[in-house]
Amino acid sequence: MGADKPNGALNYCRRPPQRPFLQKIQYAIWNPEERTFLGRTPHRWGVIGLIYLVMYICIIIFFSICMCGLLATMHDRIPYFTLAESIIGDNPGMGHRPILYEEGALIWYTANNTDQVKKYVDNIDKFLEPYNNKSLLINKGVNQRDCGDVKPPREEVCSFDPKLLGPCSKENDYGFPDKTPCIIVKLNKIFDFDPDFFDDPDNLPEEMPLEIKEYINSTTKPQELRKVWVSCKGERPADVEALGPLKYYPYPGLPETYFPYDNTPGYLSPLVAVQLLKPTLHQIINIRCRAWARNIQYTDSLKERLGSTHLEIMID
Repeated sequence: MGADKPNGALNYCRRPPQRPFLQKIQYAIWNPEERTFLGRTPHRWGVIGLIYLVMYICIIIFFSICMCGLLATMHDRIPYFTLAESIIGDNPGMGHRPILYEEGALIWYTANNTDQVKKYVDNIDKFLEPYNNKSLLINKGVNQRDCGDVKPPREEVCSFDPKLLGPCSKENDYGFPDKTPCIIVKLNKIFDFDPDFFDDPDNLPEEMPLEIKEYINSTTKPQELRKVWVSCKGERPADVEALGPLKYYPYPGLPETYFPYDNTPGYLSPLVAVQLLKPTLHQIINIRCRAWARNIQYTDSLKERLGSTHLEIMID
């Protein structure tokens, strides 16, 4: 039976009729007496549907207006906030390879163990894949050019040939089997960061390593001085002694032609390979590599490593 209608008014304060369980389910879905579906009449479902339709149309219109306003203020290549105004800031950090994230900054291997050597060689190979195979880049590297000492036009970028890394090559397994491993060092990309170079041989920091100063003083072209210099050293006196001599390929610096980074497709960071020529064996050596420029801050802190990267290496 439907709702009682004393004096023509609906009465909902009535005891519902007793029905079998299956009939209760049937009436909950469709009640033929009150002509309701899921407890509502077609008219009420129509009103509710209209309300939700209008509500979602208003939400879509409001969302579209917000997105149009947001996209109007954004550029597909230029971040809205850059340098000091951005979360990253204006002081670039550094990175290195090989690095196995499950092992942290530690490189530990036995030179005659091919499996241990292979995992580090494969890690560097994977990192260098875009350098060796331009088809992996978004634009297939069609805008890359050999810059030399001249900055490229706006829509072009400088290529970097891994062959410049000399003996730090895949053919030599990056020196790992010979107990002279190579560490690939790079400067992290920060949009629009333009280095202030140490390009005056008479005005170099006192703490700059002697071998870097000697290289700077041996250069003959002014353009060759315009580099973000890179150096590595042991973190403690024991590490300095254990590290031994180093060799940088192709040179201990990152050329001006790669700066500033502006998100141009096809861009690849310049690299420096640091080869350990005679590291002490069976000892963990703590190494810190840093970048040198007047506007790159550097700290010795292990918690906040500005302008540098840390690694540890042990060769058995």
